[in-house]
Amino acid sequence: MEILYLPWSRALSMCYRLAEIILDSGESFTTVLTISRGGLVPARIVSDVIGVDDFHVVRSRFWGVGGRILEEPEISYYGGIELKNKKVLVVDEVVDTGTTMSRIVRLVNSLGAREVKTAVLHYKTSSSFIPDYYVERVEKWVWIYYPWSFSETLFELARQEDSNNILEKAFEILRRLNASELYLDPHRISNSLNAYLRNWVAAKQGSEAKRKY
Repeated sequence: MEILYLPWSRALSMCYRLAEIILDSGESFTTVLTISRGGLVPARIVSDVIGVDDFHVVRSRFWGVGGRILEEPEISYYGGIELKNKKVLVVDEVVDTGTTMSRIVRLVNSLGAREVKTAVLHYKTSSSFIPDYYVERVEKWVWIYYPWSFSETLFELARQEDSNNILEKAFEILRRLNASELYLDPHRISNSLNAYLRNWVAAKQGSEAKRKY
């Protein structure tokens, strides 16, 4: 699997570039809606720059590192989201197949939005959905390693390569990617990965127990 690693400086620069593109378009929005968890950082920056404080979060589960984890996106949100007659900007980090974004747009429309537009950092041309605003067009499929999912992504990459030596493999991956701007020291990276390892082992044991019964 080919990986594109983004340090914080580049990722934040892209977030602000996305905000500039929207600002320069002359469009105005009443609401920003983001797809958690990947879209949270870009959406917060965009909402600040374009001056929109009506901010909503929708949770979507569809992808894991290396591939899909569900057949269809699993969408959930808490509390009431009032979108009737509003002009909504949906922000995420990337559109890959376009399945998640398409479903979110349908949800927003079903909640009575007057107009919906979409914005992402990366638009992969493999996507069936073309966003209204994006920073980079990605012609060749790569897994994009965003800094706001540092430990989660690193754990999954290491687990896929060698589930018996996750910590050792994780540091090897960081060296291979020439990972920079790391805000955790090696000891704390290990502790963070161990937390993911404990959760993964517990989930695996739970699945095995269910199969037995």
